[in-house]
Amino acid sequence: MRLLIISNRLPVALTHRDGEFSLEKSAGGLVSGLSDYLASLGRNESDISEYLWLGWPGISVKKKHRELVNEKINSGFSASPVFLSEKLMDKVYLGFCNKTIWPLFHYFPTYTVFDSEYWDQYKRVNRIFRDELLSIIQPGDIIWIHDYHLMLLPELLREMVANPIGFFLHIPFPAYEIYRLLPDESRSGILKGLLGADLIGFHTHDYSQYFLRCVLRILGHDHHMGRIDLPGRVVKVDTFPMGIDYNKFNQLITPEKDTLSGDSPRMVLSVDRLDYSKGILNRLKGFRLFLEQNPEWLGKVCLNMIVVPSRTGVESYQKIKRELDELVGYINGAYGGLNWTPVIYQYRSLPHETLISLYRRCDVALLTPLRDGMNLVAKEYVASRNDKKGVLILSEFTGASKELSESIIVNSNSIDEIASAIRQALDMPVEEQIQRNEAMQQRLKRYDVTRWATDFVGALNEIREISEYTFSKKFFKEEIAEKLVAGYKGAERKLIILNYDGTLVPLTGDPSDAKPSGELLGLLKTFRNQAGTDMVILSGRSKEDLQRWLGDMPVNLTAEHGSWIRELNSERWIQLKPLSGEWKKDILPILETYTDRLPGAKIKEKEFSVSWHYHKADIEQASFIAKELYDHLISITAKIDIQVFHGSSTLEISSSGINKGDLARHWLNSRDYDFILAIGAGWSDELLFRSLPENAWSLKVGMLQTDARFILKDHSDVMALLKSLNTT
Repeated sequence: MRLLIISNRLPVALTHRDGEFSLEKSAGGLVSGLSDYLASLGRNESDISEYLWLGWPGISVKKKHRELVNEKINSGFSASPVFLSEKLMDKVYLGFCNKTIWPLFHYFPTYTVFDSEYWDQYKRVNRIFRDELLSIIQPGDIIWIHDYHLMLLPELLREMVANPIGFFLHIPFPAYEIYRLLPDESRSGILKGLLGADLIGFHTHDYSQYFLRCVLRILGHDHHMGRIDLPGRVVKVDTFPMGIDYNKFNQLITPEKDTLSGDSPRMVLSVDRLDYSKGILNRLKGFRLFLEQNPEWLGKVCLNMIVVPSRTGVESYQKIKRELDELVGYINGAYGGLNWTPVIYQYRSLPHETLISLYRRCDVALLTPLRDGMNLVAKEYVASRNDKKGVLILSEFTGASKELSESIIVNSNSIDEIASAIRQALDMPVEEQIQRNEAMQQRLKRYDVTRWATDFVGALNEIREISEYTFSKKFFKEEIAEKLVAGYKGAERKLIILNYDGTLVPLTGDPSDAKPSGELLGLLKTFRNQAGTDMVILSGRSKEDLQRWLGDMPVNLTAEHGSWIRELNSERWIQLKPLSGEWKKDILPILETYTDRLPGAKIKEKEFSVSWHYHKADIEQASFIAKELYDHLISITAKIDIQVFHGSSTLEISSSGINKGDLARHWLNSRDYDFILAIGAGWSDELLFRSLPENAWSLKVGMLQTDARFILKDHSDVMALLKSLNTT
């Protein structure tokens, strides 16, 4: 089995000097983390034996050189390049990615630029990646797409291939109130793009829940325990906090000369990329406040600040750099002296070994981003402390804070909290330091990067198996349809039972919009000519609505969930059993109370039933209140002869004693049928499916978990099937 990893950049960077192409390993948390996992393939129990990494090599490559570059990258690094011009990548990377998605997803809406050209270029790059992938994908390949540069790619691929597709977002996913700031096309396009994957992973539970909430409010798809049922397949949304290679950091031998002498100032270490999301200025201000409030520490502590250059061409980053330089100069000028510099400021990246040496030498690690998807530096610091000493100060707005709760957690927006935390860290007894670090190290050791990747791929295979089982065993394929049609045409006595809403007509935002189309009415009329065919339409609607819409059709009708029946060739509506509507006087006041609580909800009263509709209400508020109302009704109706149905944006309360299974048996007992077909769309149709004989054809529209034998995608498939029954 082969794993295809797709990211914006390859794990190697291509350079072209003096007519020669050369490669060197790229830096970055994703590359280093996944490289450790990929190196473990073949040494564990995974079925994956090989991999191929696909991404942009970092520079433009002329067409005449592409074959050479492709061979060079493929042979040395199990990678495959996506050839793009630097101009296009700059437009996308510096455009939609870093002027729209990055600031918005990190809660900096004032830095966010909404430009339709950026969005068009973003779509273009995602399509180019799709086309490159289609040229190399093989049956059985597992596809794992990474990060915010390629959020449209899952859907683009899903339209073309049946391979398992996973997606992992390495930055935060914002709350709905932030996400909704995106223009309509891009905010819905990104969600649809991500839902092309079988498994969507996030670093924290919060990010997963924010995504699910956006899917509900913007696309209208609800979920159950993170599982979203879509036509023909299942999408799982789950949390996978990315780990590190613990042993690499814990066991690396560093030179002894890096150990500081006893009279050296205590060191507070800060390591981050230059980015407004990292809270570097707040960190400096917090250190300045600490010095101001604790003059006894002057000359005894320094802040070693490592700032890695990033996006140097972006104006907002240049501004931060200027402010940073000025603030460092001010602090050193105001508090420093000939023998002591409060802030040691290094604007550069450091080699891996040097960084680990600093992790081990410092007394405190100060990591206070304003927003961060995970922050692997925090995990690296804790893992590197093989002496178990040292104190980690960590922002509560990092994904890592959920796992490293023994660190000193601060609100990175508060310089007072940062200053107080520095004092607490410097005063912390060694015994307490060791106790805290041991707990965090055990956690990091258990859930390392290999475990993270293995869990993700395992979950992807598991959810894919559910979809594949459903598709292979239950999805209504063409060959199955041919058998059904042949059985219908060869039978003498035929019974067709059809649900109305969601089956014969699409589910609508307003129940009054569910009138039958001219196409449906024309199709139903044709069954007059089908000798030996009895058709029954089941509905929760009033008998007045059904009489007006379908009264002259050659069908048997049931209204109000079986409270009323009108058989073909009869004008009379009758009851299968005596019913009473006395219970409504107790139920209606409850419904009115909940209607007042939910703007947009309304009550529709029928003779022996009442429906509570919330199609036009706020979808998230409605979801919560409808569940509350349902539980309320169930609790008070347990000893009353009524039943409660939870449909699509509707609660139906009707007289009890008759369900769709009873209705089916009413017609099944009326005569012997040698062909039976039942199609439904709601959970109440499960009682119908269970009441049918084993040789009956039962089909469920739209939902995967069902007792029906087969599944149809939507009501248009029902129409197509009914048309095929009418062909001669």
